[in-house]
Amino acid sequence: MAINFEPIFSEMQNGPEKIKENFDKVNNGLLWGQSQQFLNLDGLNSNYTSYKIRNNGSEMHIGMYVTGDGRGSCYLPTSIAKKMGNTEIVGRTDNNNFGFMHINIDTGKCTFYKPEGSGMYIQALVPLIEH
Repeated sequence: MAINFEPIFSEMQNGPEKIKENFDKVNNGLLWGQSQQFLNLDGLNSNYTSYKIRNNGSEMHIGMYVTGDGRGSCYLPTSIAKKMGNTEIVGRTDNNNFGFMHINIDTGKCTFYKPEGSGMYIQALVPLIEH
């Protein structure tokens, strides 16, 4: 079914241009894409592991809760990992210690290190750059 917009636009001065201007104001790239899950979770609580990419491709938001012993790992798609401008991310454990996640930009593997067996929270904004 086709809709004829011509009668609507003929009544509006610069109708299509105004619609595009309004669309560009809404879609400025600063919105976030859908949450996506990390791949091959090992030692992670899958209920709290996700990342989102900003629509303009400038940064990534990571949110996760790492469980298990002192190490764990997961993978990001290499198409994203290769664009990362930061490969070390700090996390806070349930016992108020610090741990970190290292991201290998060539393989996408994210490896976690924490000093004890409590869970570790990571909330990070990571810049994405073109290599």
